[in-house]
Amino acid sequence: MKSIRSGGRNFINKIFAPAANLLSRLKVSPNFFTILGFVFSLAAGLSFAFAAELPTLTVYSQIFFIRLAGILILLSALCDIFDGAVARAGGRQSRFGAYLDSVLDRYSETAVLTGLIYFFAVSGDIIHTVVTVLVLVGSIFVPYTKARAEGLGVECKVGLMERPERLILLIIGAIAGGYILLGALWLLAVLTHITAVQRILHTRKNIKLGLVDEANLELKKTTQETSEPNGNISPISGKTGKQ
Repeated sequence: MKSIRSGGRNFINKIFAPAANLLSRLKVSPNFFTILGFVFSLAAGLSFAFAAELPTLTVYSQIFFIRLAGILILLSALCDIFDGAVARAGGRQSRFGAYLDSVLDRYSETAVLTGLIYFFAVSGDIIHTVVTVLVLVGSIFVPYTKARAEGLGVECKVGLMERPERLILLIIGAIAGGYILLGALWLLAVLTHITAVQRILHTRKNIKLGLVDEANLELKKTTQETSEPNGNISPISGKTGKQ
């Protein structure tokens, strides 16, 4: 699974490298794409919510707005690619950039899934309202279990449903609509929680075996203690890649 992800990322990086190099020369900030991606995700969530307010026989039907949401999620995903590509092309990677990217990723997923929850709730579909709530909870705990493990000095890159896989399923489901969207949500509801459990078990195993990067852990503690006036250690470490 790791080799497939790595190969896919390398392939995507090669495709977007020329555009990223041009944007870097034009002094476009990587954070611009991070924020723009969040705006697209917010618009996608609103599109899902708006679909619930329309009769199915109008010109601007539910299907149109659900598919529009899928396209907006795709645009958000492209921005997610460009922020990292532009940062690498211009040598402008920064801790704050990675932090902002991680925070807005969480807000983006929450905005999209909240719109879907609203859509199903207003439509009276209680089952898929609950399923989408489970997707939202799983999407929060997948990155949290990774960040918490890395805060303890354990590398944690295991699991099926990292952010790229979650986005791909949502994009395909929303653009296709109907039963494909429902199927994508059921898959996400199950696989996100399986991923969280995989990471919990992986972390437990590595701690028991003593496979903890103590040097990295001490560095994180020192950095956090220095940056936090009250000396408290934050339970969530900085982001190191899509989660």
